[in-house]
Amino acid sequence: MSRRPYVRPVPRTWFMDHPAYRFYMLREASCVFDGLYALNLFYGLVQLASGADAWQSWLDFQANPLMVVFAVITFGMTLLHSLTFIDMAPRVMPQQVRKMIADSKVRFAMRGALVAVTVVIVAIAIINGVTGGAA
Repeated sequence: MSRRPYVRPVPRTWFMDHPAYRFYMLREASCVFDGLYALNLFYGLVQLASGADAWQSWLDFQANPLMVVFAVITFGMTLLHSLTFIDMAPRVMPQQVRKMIADSKVRFAMRGALVAVTVVIVAIAIINGVTGGAA
C-alpha cells in the first residue's frame, strides 16, 4: 500500500460546475447570516442589561437602513433553509413511518406548522409594538 495515496485536486470553485451544487452552497451559506444575526441579538441583550441609554443606542442602530436590509436578507435565507429542510424531511424519515404517511402530507403539515409559528411571532411583535406601534 502506498504511503501517499492519490488525492484528486479539487478547484476552489467546484460548486459552480452544476446548478444543484450552487443551490446547495446558497442553502448552506444561510448559516453565516443566521450566525451574524444571532450575534447581533446577543449584543442587543448585552446592551439591554447595560441600561436604558445603551439599549436605545442599539435600537437606533437597528433602524439603520443597512441593518434593515441585513434583517430582510437574513429572513429570506432562513426561509429558504426552512423550506428546503421541509422538502427533505420526508426522505429521511424511518421506512416504517414513510409507509404509513404520504410524503405530501408530511410536507403539508410541516409547512402549516411553519406558517402558524410565523403568524404567532409576527402577532406578538405587532402587539408589543416592535414594528413601530405604541406599546
